[in-house]
Amino acid sequence: MEKEIKIFKALGDEKRLEILSLISRKNMCAKGIARHLNITESAVSQQIKVLKEANLIIGYKVGYHIIYDINEDSLKNSIKFIDSIIDNNSIIADTNLDKLICSDKCKHLKCISDYKFKEGLIMKICFPVESFNGLKSIPYGHFGSAPHFVICDIETKEVRLIGNGDLGHEHGKCQPIKALSGETVDAVIVGGIGAGAIRKLGSMGIKTFKAIDGDLEENLKAFNNGTLKEFSANHTCNHDGCSHH
Repeated sequence: MEKEIKIFKALGDEKRLEILSLISRKNMCAKGIARHLNITESAVSQQIKVLKEANLIIGYKVGYHIIYDINEDSLKNSIKFIDSIIDNNSIIADTNLDKLICSDKCKHLKCISDYKFKEGLIMKICFPVESFNGLKSIPYGHFGSAPHFVICDIETKEVRLIGNGDLGHEHGKCQPIKALSGETVDAVIVGGIGAGAIRKLGSMGIKTFKAIDGDLEENLKAFNNGTLKEFSANHTCNHDGCSHH
């Protein structure tokens, strides 16, 4: 990741960002950049050196001057790198969440150490819903845009409602742990859900199942009977197939 580190270090300076913004609108030489930004030409040269080392700009000779332009490919690759982190695609090799162990029990509500990676009993089930009517509530068509979540504790028979803590997110950018407001659950039963949310929930040991037609009570019966279909990690949520709201 040496290339990405150089890029982010280069971007961590306001003046260098101003230079990139300027030459993205109009290619120019160091003297022109200095004049527009009201700094010395030597100061521009120092900043350009850093940007060139990070491969963020390209210089080409025109007459007696070197004209600078942004390196679009390098910037686009940086964006892809960030997107891959957001989408939870592993860039850093040999990072296995199952092997991450805190030295002591972490007090942070959302710490991975508080989640149980298990194939055993599922005790707490989350149902995204639009309105609350106890076990007669209807599962919502999409996880991320559900206004509320019903948490069913199979062991204690407790049924309670929580709000969606990430309701205003951009489509496709759902943060499921934030949406659940730190609530610990073992499974989610929902009409539809995106691949990114499935991966993020799965990384915390939370299984996701496709809801059937009917209320929560009927879905719980189907779950206990083992007839609910588990979403695959590469499932794609489209607006029609997932009853997207």
